[in-house]
Amino acid sequence: MQALSTFAFVLIVIAAMMILIFRDWRINAAALALQYLAAFALVTLSWPIGLAIVKLIAGWMATAVIALTCLRQKNARDSSESGASLVFRGLAGLLIILLIFILTPTLQAQVFRQVDLLILQGGLMLLGMSLMQLGTNSEPYLIVISLLSFLAGFEVIHAALELSTLLTGLLVVVNLGLALVGVYFIIKVGESGETSKEEGDV
Repeated sequence: MQALSTFAFVLIVIAAMMILIFRDWRINAAALALQYLAAFALVTLSWPIGLAIVKLIAGWMATAVIALTCLRQKNARDSSESGASLVFRGLAGLLIILLIFILTPTLQAQVFRQVDLLILQGGLMLLGMSLMQLGTNSEPYLIVISLLSFLAGFEVIHAALELSTLLTGLLVVVNLGLALVGVYFIIKVGESGETSKEEGDV
């Protein structure tokens, strides 16, 4: 169990850093899928696999919906960025990792006493990285991915505190609904970009 939780935590760190640093939707979609897999591994430490797999399936469905939408949008390409912005986001991610390693032992001792340290670190890592991601971009698909990551972090910590079938179903609906809202805004922004381009050509 310790090896599984350690592997899942490392996978969360890698996937969250990839989402934070890179702006390629292909990389972000793959990292989000890995992130859900790691979150599923942490949730299985607290819940039965039959219930925990619901979160994995819902997360992968949301990821697939966003990825397919970006695939169909002609403007969903890599935006050229300077190396300085990549370095800045990388350093910001490292700062979050450092803060979480410093704060989680105290939080576990005083607030989350019944939660395993690696589960708490994994959940807070998702929460912290997603909030940083929300503050460093304005692309609709990245905003949706950040919100899905935030919910995944909340679910990881919540699973270690309580077993609630009703809340699990509600969070599944919220995840899928958020993905559909993201699809709407991705398409809307894509159509606006195409209209602006056509007007410029005229």
